[in-house]
Amino acid sequence: MRKEIPHLLPALAAILILIGLLAGGSLFARNIELSYVNDLARVRLKQTDLGSALQEAAFLRPNLLPVFGSSEMYEEDDENSAYRFFQTYPTGFTVFEVAANGLSSLEIAQDLAALGPELKGKKVVISFTPSMFYDLPRVSEQYYASDFSRLHANEMVFSLFISVDLKQRIASRMLDYPDTFANDPILGFALQNLAGRSPPGFLLYTLSMPIGWVQTQIIRLQDHWEVLNWIHANPQALLPVSRQTYPIDWNAEMARAQQLQAELTSKNPYGIENDIWSKRPFLKMGGNITPFASDEKFIQELSSSKEWEDFDLLLSVLQETGAQPLILSRPLNGVMWTAIGVSLPARQVYYGMLQKTVQSFGFPLVDFHAQDTNRLFSIDIYSHTSRLGWVYVDQTLDAFYHNEIH
Repeated sequence: MRKEIPHLLPALAAILILIGLLAGGSLFARNIELSYVNDLARVRLKQTDLGSALQEAAFLRPNLLPVFGSSEMYEEDDENSAYRFFQTYPTGFTVFEVAANGLSSLEIAQDLAALGPELKGKKVVISFTPSMFYDLPRVSEQYYASDFSRLHANEMVFSLFISVDLKQRIASRMLDYPDTFANDPILGFALQNLAGRSPPGFLLYTLSMPIGWVQTQIIRLQDHWEVLNWIHANPQALLPVSRQTYPIDWNAEMARAQQLQAELTSKNPYGIENDIWSKRPFLKMGGNITPFASDEKFIQELSSSKEWEDFDLLLSVLQETGAQPLILSRPLNGVMWTAIGVSLPARQVYYGMLQKTVQSFGFPLVDFHAQDTNRLFSIDIYSHTSRLGWVYVDQTLDAFYHNEIH
């Protein structure tokens, strides 16, 4: 037996060399990413959503405010959109958006769990529209797969910073989307044994952690490579922005945006911009939208949505990581919902459910419920934000960054 021991030394040396290479490569990459992350805040790279490297760098920069969200952050791209409005750091910061169409609470929960200790004591904004709670019973396989991050999933499953109970709850939901880990047997094995909640299963999961950790580090290096390769290939996109510090006159911004939005939506009573309204005559029935919903249907779909479970998982991750979040919901487009048959009392059920959920965690919430009947706040039934609505959002982000919202 003693003669066999020396044969273990090369294997041990190889493991130590691998660990050293992983650590050294990550450190080298992180220094470069930290140097460029402010410039990358305005670029909206896909790797920003799928990876962790740039997100970690953003949380290390005190003049960046990370905002995680979906299409409400990503689709409306006018002068009042947050990443444009704050791009010159007028009050000392700009936003760092982690957003994609259809990005769900379950995926944001995995994303934030992947960051783990990077979140402790750090400000972060969770942005969404009410549509995620009533549009579908649960996030579709197509949407979930399009935004799924293998890195975030592995980071969460093999994390040492998230409780076993919370990982088990997240794993149970991830099993509803088996196609996303069909080609990752290590992740699939860990998810199955985590979600099973049996002692033998937990033992098998524990035994899989070393190889899972190594796999995760390799995927992290791939993340770093994608970022560094993009930086090298696109130097023209990284020219520094001229920073201009000045006080923002929010009343003037509101007045300007309201006048412009009123002009852009003058041909209909629903806040839909004129060019869109004129191209979609099926919305018009003698100037009205034909009702096709009811209070009962709205409340039933709202109450049965799987998204509430996923939203609770997201809030639980924020709580366990020690983050300092702002929960930011857009209001329902009450003018359009009234037109299709859903009353204000029914819509208030949404606000009540949201407030009750968030208050149980003690996080600050801004839901703009007072703007529910403001036809100029949203541009469609899904509560995507108008130029005027963006000013409200921008003012809220500014107040949160400057500790005026607790």
